[in-house]
Amino acid sequence: MEFEGGFFADIVAVFLAAFAGGLAARLLRLPVILGYLAVGMAVGPHALGLVENADTIRTLAEFGVVLLLFAVGVEVSFRDLRKLGRVVIAGALAQVILTSGIAFLILLAFGRVPREAVVLGLVISLSSTMVVLKTLSDRGELHSLHGRIITGILLLQDLAFVPMIALLPALGAEGASTVLADLGLGLLKAGVVLTLAVVLGTRVVPVLMSRISGLGSREVFLLTVMAVVFASASLTRSVGLSAALGAFVAGLVLSESDFGHRALAEVVPLRDAFASLFFVSLGMLTDPVFLSNHIFEVLLVMALVVFLKSAVSAALTRSFGYMPHTAVLTGAGLAQIGEFSFILAATASTQGIVGGDLLTLTVVSAVLTMALTPSILAAASKALDAASLRFQPLRPFHRPDIEYEGRLPALRDHVIVCGLGRVGSLVAQALADHEVPFIGIDPDPYVVARWKQAGHHALQGASQNSTILEACRVKQARMMVISTGDPVSTQVTAQGALQANAKLDIVARVRWRDEGERLQRMGVTEVVWPEMEAGLEILRHSLHRYHTKRVEVDLLVRRLRNHLSFGEAAGEDVLPPEEGLGEELAPPHHLADETPGDGKN
Repeated sequence: MEFEGGFFADIVAVFLAAFAGGLAARLLRLPVILGYLAVGMAVGPHALGLVENADTIRTLAEFGVVLLLFAVGVEVSFRDLRKLGRVVIAGALAQVILTSGIAFLILLAFGRVPREAVVLGLVISLSSTMVVLKTLSDRGELHSLHGRIITGILLLQDLAFVPMIALLPALGAEGASTVLADLGLGLLKAGVVLTLAVVLGTRVVPVLMSRISGLGSREVFLLTVMAVVFASASLTRSVGLSAALGAFVAGLVLSESDFGHRALAEVVPLRDAFASLFFVSLGMLTDPVFLSNHIFEVLLVMALVVFLKSAVSAALTRSFGYMPHTAVLTGAGLAQIGEFSFILAATASTQGIVGGDLLTLTVVSAVLTMALTPSILAAASKALDAASLRFQPLRPFHRPDIEYEGRLPALRDHVIVCGLGRVGSLVAQALADHEVPFIGIDPDPYVVARWKQAGHHALQGASQNSTILEACRVKQARMMVISTGDPVSTQVTAQGALQANAKLDIVARVRWRDEGERLQRMGVTEVVWPEMEAGLEILRHSLHRYHTKRVEVDLLVRRLRNHLSFGEAAGEDVLPPEEGLGEELAPPHHLADETPGDGKN
């Protein structure tokens, strides 16, 4: 079998380049997308020129876009949207609308034609889910308050991309009346497609997938999924909408069935391979000389992303009652152009709505803002720490409401619960059920409001602040529960609490062994390590299934807990001795000859 025109050599060159770029990015602890874009620039026609059939590569790369949107549809279900809450949904939608609208007006003022200003405004309004979540994870802030808010906004931005790309064809029309007519027609088409998808998704697809799954063939199942995805993409494309929209709808349909996650697992390798082609092909479109020739335009787009979008996001977060510190970090975390912005700009360019220069401008600006994201978040955090020493409103806490504080009873021997998340709420509810007096602390105003409405005492703020601890009557408290799981917050909170009340009984949740040992040396009474407790409970359950006496299991678990307890073993990792558990820690000898039972006690 022969490939004409060097097509096979181009495919080999692109995949080798994607491998090299992805590997280099991972070794440098950067998002792999940056590696794909960089090698695309290198092998493209504007640099080394190793790829001859760039147009053919971009056609294949469109499969990556379709599979990428299908995966998003599977991963984002209606149940996920309900969990976000009205505040995050309203804030995210307002952020997209305000950012794109203000950017549109500014771009018009700088000479952009309306349709280009609209596309660029939409491009700027979207942020990078991949880059932001990676940065937050590396900083240990993924589960912080601003991390949770950012995650919710990113999810809604990904969904907002779908109507954006569905309405792109309307921008290609001439005249205001034609644009409005096409816009209405686009909305009508999208509504019809979604309605058809819901009907098929609830009545036809589950039956089809159930029958196919019953055949027991992985290959047939995968081919069925691919057929559903591309048939849906072809349907939307045939009515003048984007193929990506059809793929998203197919994913959304499967996400509500019992086969969504299996379908996603089968498609992920293909998605990643073709997505790498897409990002490398985008890099091939980028002319390095473009940056020097259009430096002002690049800087303008970057300024709109870094300053305008950050300011809008921070202002909206603050308007919903979150503290200025949380609002600023939320805005800083969204200061980049996202992956779907590439697809948006590429689709607009393919449909002739904008020129190729706008796509190149998007790619160059996106690469620079993505690369700057970790530095922007770090700089914002340091700037807040420095400014908070002089300006009270910028601190990660605020003075509790004096009127509410005055209404707090003169509690004694009460419990202070730091963090009212899943773990803290469980503890607080149990205390309330047993009529144990407590005061909760949480930075989320809506969480605090819910506990107040339920008739409990709660303060908004950060537990590491002495003002908050004083308001919670820490000197008169008997016990403190620190359930946040954040290492820095836990240590600072424990230090401040023990300085105010040396006899305070503190129970703290930790993520790592060395963190627990440090807290115990500090004077924390009890440290709970969830991973260790989970392992011991799994061991307990497993031995019970093998008819081991409860007394023997309890004794073994207690000995193991003492062995694994903080301060007992050196090193960061806790591993069993090479010679085994030893006589003291070994399970009962009769287990060696025990025949597995039927799973009943």
